Order: sequence, then structure tokens, then C-alpha cells
Amino acid sequence: MAYASTESRKRFLSYFQELIQEMEECDDLELADAVRLGEKKIRVPQPALPLRLSLGSDDGYCLQLEPELVVHADGSFGRSGDYLLFDPANFFDGVSGFLRLTAGASLTLGRDDVLQRRLLGYPKLVDARHLRLKLSDKGLALKCKSLGRGACVAPVTEAADAERMIRWRQSKIECLAKVLDAPIDALPRDAALDLLERVNARMEREPYRLLTDDGRPGGLLRLPGRPTPIFVGDLHACIDNLLVILTQNGFLEGLIDGSAALIIVGDAVHPDTPGHEEEMDNSMLLMDLIFRLKLRFPERVFYLRGNHDDFAEDISKGGVPQGLLWERALHDQRGPRYRDAMQRLYDLLPYMVVSPQYICCHAGAPTMKATRKDLIHVRDKPKLEHQLTHLRLRKPNSPSGYGAVDVRRLRRRLGVRPDTPFVVGHTPLSPDDTLWLDAGGVENHHVLFGANPNRIGVLTRPGNKLVPLTYPTEPLLTVYNRLVRTGRFVA
Repeated sequence: MAYASTESRKRFLSYFQELIQEMEECDDLELADAVRLGEKKIRVPQPALPLRLSLGSDDGYCLQLEPELVVHADGSFGRSGDYLLFDPANFFDGVSGFLRLTAGASLTLGRDDVLQRRLLGYPKLVDARHLRLKLSDKGLALKCKSLGRGACVAPVTEAADAERMIRWRQSKIECLAKVLDAPIDALPRDAALDLLERVNARMEREPYRLLTDDGRPGGLLRLPGRPTPIFVGDLHACIDNLLVILTQNGFLEGLIDGSAALIIVGDAVHPDTPGHEEEMDNSMLLMDLIFRLKLRFPERVFYLRGNHDDFAEDISKGGVPQGLLWERALHDQRGPRYRDAMQRLYDLLPYMVVSPQYICCHAGAPTMKATRKDLIHVRDKPKLEHQLTHLRLRKPNSPSGYGAVDVRRLRRRLGVRPDTPFVVGHTPLSPDDTLWLDAGGVENHHVLFGANPNRIGVLTRPGNKLVPLTYPTEPLLTVYNRLVRTGRFVA
């Protein structure tokens, strides 16, 4: 169960009532058990019910804090252990942001925090440092830091509101099933080849692609700034991670109505998990899924070429020659025509995206002085092609990498603002995370990695600026396939 039983709800409310007996009731919320926070810090048990927080004494800005849900393989919902804090007025509609509160962590809400302003769109009535939350084994502690404007807290006891998150997430998975209208399974040879050849035909005339002087698809995509970007890092055969993104937030709905664009930074193939480097079946499934999305949303789904998008013999991980194994697996399971069609896809993939709002490529900013025309004609420039797919951030032990000077030069050559965000994948900066902001100390330079086994991060734009969002990984392939085959969400 994702939320508490009736009995546990009663216990929580009983405790809450005892807590507020000597405290002032909050007049601006229509709940008898609402509490206005004063100078004294209060603590409640870790809530199983959502809490409503109101920042400001009169017309307060309302936020909702509730346990984060995760989907199990049998289709049931459980709790991740973290809590999400969001604006319920817009969280369930369109692409929106949220804050995450983890066990042992504290969070001070207020306008002083730039990222919070971007994620939640604080109105002016929210103070610089307004409300402090701390989650521990003892419970949830709350301390009002803005006594002049105040804050209130109350449990959300209405069943419809308490269960809204479950219904909302179920609807996302059901929507994906309607969009794809088929299980995600290994395809027969003929069907797989037909799918890939239709994608290649689309790539020959891909929307927003800048053409070379002789009319070929160039290496540069020029996207409009209006659609909300959804950046996903190297997936390395983690199909569940992409399914999480497609069934969270308003991402899929944005692809459907044209208000969002999904940008995968390459390297969807070749497992990254130690001991599984030779397995290629999930790489095929994931590429099939990306192909289906590309055909369904040709102007809203884009895939950039990475260093693993190749059959080269020097592509290896853990001593495993993944490039050669990938080529052999495609040849053996889907035939020589399929292998050749995949090579054709690689020859057609773009290398970089530029828009008025962002720049993105797989690896990093080239250290050579590449012009815009060079980027369009990148296939005729092997050194530039290699740098866009292989170059890593400069470090003391890697002086040949790229740095802040190269990022600034790239922005200038592409004619964008000096502070335009530059998004890359390729180089995870630690093994236990999925995204890094201002990586390497370079302002507005962000790194994504999509194959973390525990969480998947994206960069997106709920408002006017890019923000990071992370989600726990879930066994969604099993849930999705059961739903499509049987019409049942739960096993």
C-alpha cells in the first residue's frame, strides 16, 4: 500500500490533534486540524499522509509534501523513503518541478535559493528563508523562519487528494501503452528491419536538420526554443530508465501535444553494469523503443550520436569489445541487412543540437576552432567528429580534455548568449549519481548520465530556466508489457 490504512490515518490524526491542543489554529486553511507555526519547532512522525504547507499568514502560497511512490514489478505502489514537495496547483498538469527531501536531510524553503525559485515559482510573499524541514528517524521537524509572514501545516485527509498521486501515475503508464499500442518485445527479423528502414527514411529528411552544401543531412540540429526540452543522458541498455521518464511528470503529454522535445544524448546501447557488458538483447529493445518514439514524434524526439553508436573494434568496457559484439548480435539475430541499416542510421545521426535556449552534444566542446559550417559538415572532419563523441572534461589527470575556454568559444561560434546552458553526457563524474550542474566549475555546463541503476535524472524547463529532476528507477518494462497484453495493471 502506498498510503496508510484507515487505522494508521486515525493514529496520525490523533497524534496531530494532541500536538496542536496548545497551539493556535491556522485561520486561513479550511481544516480544523491545521497548525500555525510559531517560534517553537514542532516535530511529527514521518507522515504517511500528504501534508499541506502554507507559506504566508493570509493568502499563503500552498505546497504539498507527500511520500514519493514507486511502482513494483507486480504493479503495486510502495514508498521510496523520500518525500516530494511541490505546488499542487500545477504539479499534475504539464511539465512541473518539485523538491526532494531525503532521510537525514534538511531543507530550508525560501526565495534565497535560486533553484527553488525555478522549480516552484515562489511568489513575493515567500520570504528569503521561510520554513525549515528536517527528516529523520524521529520524524519530520518543522521550524518557521519567517515569523512576520508565518507558515501553516495540515494533513491532507481527503481520500481523493491522498490517492491522487497513484491515479496520476497509473494514467501515465496507461497513456504510454496507448501511444505505443504494442508490447516491448524482441521483434521478428522482418518487422525489426522494416522499423529501422522507416526510421532511416525519416532521418534522411529529419525536421530541423541543417543540410550540407551538397544537400545531405548535416551534423547540426537547429531546434526552436519554445518546446520544453527533456534531456536524457547515456542509457546504456537501461530500458526501464527511459520508461520512467516517459511515465513521469508531463513529459509524454508534452510530446503528444507538441509542447516538449525529448533529446537523448547518445549511447543508448551497450550495458554499463559490471558482469553484463556482453549482453545485447536490452540494447536492441531500447533502440526499438527509441525508433518507435521517433516515428510517432518525428519533430519531438531526437537522438544524438555518441561514441558507442558504432561498430568500431576499439569500443570496449571492462575488457569486453562491445562494438564488435553489438555488430555480431545484430547480424546473427536480425540479419546482415539489418546490420547494414544500423550502420546507415549511424551515418545519418546528428552530432549536436543548438537552440536559442541551449546547446547539447554527446561528449564535449571541441578544443579545435570549429565553425558552425564545420559542425554541419562534421562527417567530413574526422577529428571534430571524434571530439564531439569522445572528448572528456579536462581534469588534472586528463589535460587534453575540454574546459571553460572551449565552452565559451563554442557558444560564440554558434551565435548564442554567453550564459546559454551546454548539456553533455559521456562522462559520469561519480558512480552514485546521475546529473551534475556547472560541471568542472564551468557555469551552465551540465553533465547527464542515464544508466544509474538506482535513479534517472533529466534536465528540463518547467519555467524559463533548465532545472534538474531525478526519479527512482522502477521495473516498468514488466508492468508495461503486462498492461498491454492483459489490460491489467496489477499482477
